[in-house]
Amino acid sequence: MTARASIGMPVFNRASTVGRAIESVLAQTFTDFELLVSDNASSDGTEPICRRHAAGDPRIRYTRHPATISGLDNFRFVLEQARAPYFMWLPADDYVRARWLEQAVPILDAQPDVVCVAPRAEFLEADGTFRPATGSFPLLGDVRENLCRYLVDPTDNSRFYGLYRREAVRRVLPEEAYYGFDWVVAAGTLLYGKHTELPEVLLVREANDPLKYTRMIDTIAETWLDRVLPLGRFTLALLGRLRVAPHPRLLWALLRINVIHHVMYCQYRYPRYGRAAYRLGAGLERLGANALRALSRRRAA
Repeated sequence: MTARASIGMPVFNRASTVGRAIESVLAQTFTDFELLVSDNASSDGTEPICRRHAAGDPRIRYTRHPATISGLDNFRFVLEQARAPYFMWLPADDYVRARWLEQAVPILDAQPDVVCVAPRAEFLEADGTFRPATGSFPLLGDVRENLCRYLVDPTDNSRFYGLYRREAVRRVLPEEAYYGFDWVVAAGTLLYGKHTELPEVLLVREANDPLKYTRMIDTIAETWLDRVLPLGRFTLALLGRLRVAPHPRLLWALLRINVIHHVMYCQYRYPRYGRAAYRLGAGLERLGANALRALSRRRAA
């Protein structure tokens, strides 16, 4: 019999945390789930930990890849293996609290216009303290309004680890990795429904170095243009592959976030130019905000 929810756990060399992640799933008060653990040819002690848990609970399906695949392909693998109507990713360095599925599944059952239930989340710092995440706020308006609000600051994107309608995620997951591909998933699913948020903190994410994702641009960028315009491919995916309808507010939101991440990368890689780019970007921010206010006044007149 098909489970109600599938949890996909891509893992690579996370022996220190994968047991905690698996145990947090097994502790769920909602028990009708399957846990798909995809081991990306780990070379540490990840494999025996996963096999031990899989042997003790038939809801766990453990797969070990014989050779390393890309991180995105590991995420794709657990999605393609999922059989339940609802799906979420849970990285092996994060964990969920016990009432997460109990609270999320009934919302998707009862509200067909909701495509994602996002838990409130917090980050676990290296010193053991917790910091609130900001990226899981509800998006309950129309498509345009939701996209514009999401694009204001999608940076921590905790909603990427929400519980989704599986078919919506399959439609929007990119074929290849690039900077912001996870934002494409979150934004793309807004074409199929709304995102709601649970009021309780039910997801804990391990905190990363704030510069980790900026440094990642140098690793995944294929061209010089990809480095200086990190969100170029993200923007093309929204307007091209996903065919998001262009609108002045949406185009401004996309331009704004492209400029922000151009400036962030240049401040990191080319500090002297980055300082000048920051001043230009701040001026553009003021100009765009004024233009949108003028447009709103004309429409209201």
